[in-house]
Amino acid sequence: MTTPIAMSTAVVVFIAIPVAIAWVAGLVDIFRHPMPTGHRVFWILIVLVFPIVGTLAYFTLRKPTEREVRAAQAAAAERRR
Repeated sequence: MTTPIAMSTAVVVFIAIPVAIAWVAGLVDIFRHPMPTGHRVFWILIVLVFPIVGTLAYFTLRKPTEREVRAAQAAAAERRR
């Protein structure tokens, strides 16, 4: 049986740190992704108020950039060869 200290360390290492990294990555992406100011403010508020669900929703619902679309098309064409 694991001790409470070991269990809390595992929770931090395997859950809290990856969630924090995803949250920061989401905030950075919101600032770097081209979108109208109103949409940006909306997503920042959602991600700050609901860190886990807001970040997941943002990455799920955001529109890909032209560069991301071209990269995905190039990768798909490369797989077909």
